[in-house]
Amino acid sequence: MIRMKRILFFGCLVIPGLAFAQNLTLKDFPDERVMVIAHRANWREAPENSLWAIRKAIEKGVHMVELDVAMTRDSVLILLHDNTLDRATTGKGAPGRFTYAELQAFYLRDGLGVPTRMKIPTLKEAFEVSRGKVLVNVDRAYKYFDAIYHLADSLKMTDQVLFKGSVSFPEFNGRYGHLKGKMVFMPVVDITKAGARQVIEEYLAQYAGVYGFELILGENESALYDFSFIRKAGKKIWINSIWPRLAAGHSDDEVLEDPDAYKWFIDQGANMIQTDRPRELLHYLQRE
Repeated sequence: MIRMKRILFFGCLVIPGLAFAQNLTLKDFPDERVMVIAHRANWREAPENSLWAIRKAIEKGVHMVELDVAMTRDSVLILLHDNTLDRATTGKGAPGRFTYAELQAFYLRDGLGVPTRMKIPTLKEAFEVSRGKVLVNVDRAYKYFDAIYHLADSLKMTDQVLFKGSVSFPEFNGRYGHLKGKMVFMPVVDITKAGARQVIEEYLAQYAGVYGFELILGENESALYDFSFIRKAGKKIWINSIWPRLAAGHSDDEVLEDPDAYKWFIDQGANMIQTDRPRELLHYLQRE
């Protein structure tokens, strides 16, 4: 496994409450440093996928916010994780049943399910809040890539937005080959599935522009192997610390009792970590 160097962010300390890297782009971010990604945009401090969750992540000094994308009946891109409105909002049913104007009747719920006074944001609003302040990953968005790319392009943000999808290279190339070299793309690969390494090697061999790989590690360490060939190819490794089933039994919660719990993720070669506890991860990296 790769042992990463001790880390200072761009030669300076991250001060909680301050965004330290204005106008950062995906290509600017050094491979030897760990990118901190706030899951659903720091949902512990504001409703998930809300504009305030993005703002709170920016305040913390995270590098990227992960946002989930859905579409209304009238083709407006919005932020929503689930296939229905039921859990995260006061509405019920699939978002595609409603126009954007109709969705304005509903409110976001907080992490305990309590209704707030916040509305469901559009992706455009989220991009405008993020522009020049924090990188953005659009998740659950594969079927909307064309529309999202054109939105990012209109806002001059294509170097700030990371697109992801759980597809092989032939699938990606067949559907979105026209966007290669324009958008920044990262495949999601479940290493517990047969042929996973072949998927990675096929991207490395056939798509020089691939940004890196999000690796789903399963529920225990039995599927782990040496991922150093990815880093040696100059590509990034994204590992999720949010749930044990994604990280071989490890998760953010370990850091509450062991401040060094994030070391395990870095030892696997991760230089992108999606976290539900951005403050703790930032503090760990500052100490190192």
